[in-house]
Amino acid sequence: MTDLFDFSTFPTLQTERLILRDITLDDVIGVYHIRSDYQVTRYNSGAPYTHIDQARRLIQAIRDGYTDKNELRWGITQKNGNDRVIGMCGFNYWHRKDQRASVGYDLARASWGQGIMSETLRAVIAFGFEQMQLNRIEADCTVENEASSRLLLHLGFQPEGLQREQYYEEGRFWDLRLFALLRRAYQG
Repeated sequence: MTDLFDFSTFPTLQTERLILRDITLDDVIGVYHIRSDYQVTRYNSGAPYTHIDQARRLIQAIRDGYTDKNELRWGITQKNGNDRVIGMCGFNYWHRKDQRASVGYDLARASWGQGIMSETLRAVIAFGFEQMQLNRIEADCTVENEASSRLLLHLGFQPEGLQREQYYEEGRFWDLRLFALLRRAYQG
């Protein structure tokens, strides 16, 4: 059995094409590029960013969450020599007692349709089950976000229900679909 991840050193993950690494303030342009694109953020709660300071605040919040040992989020970069963050993925919370965490992700539109998020999530899920000793990984997405639902189903997540009118954005209420992947169903 592996030692439980303890936040002492930020874990860098590598896949065939990607490096998942710590997000720093040097990534502010990449994060802003992702979060200012309406097509990327339209299913997230919160409007697209309109100022780079919003990206700085998000990066600081991610770093604070790591320091407080509450969350673990990676910047997605490609191994092709370009270290620019093209997406973010990670655990938005970790309930150690219940051995569960919630995964969230977003990806720059130019990188859609290339299998990058599937590759990323496989590495993050493996880390969750193997290093964090999770029993359950949760995810949710807006009902209209069919691409995210398909991705989660493809990775073995099971639909668990619907939170009707869970948040208010753009003059309407949005429903969230809930998913989970259990350790016993994980195919690693």
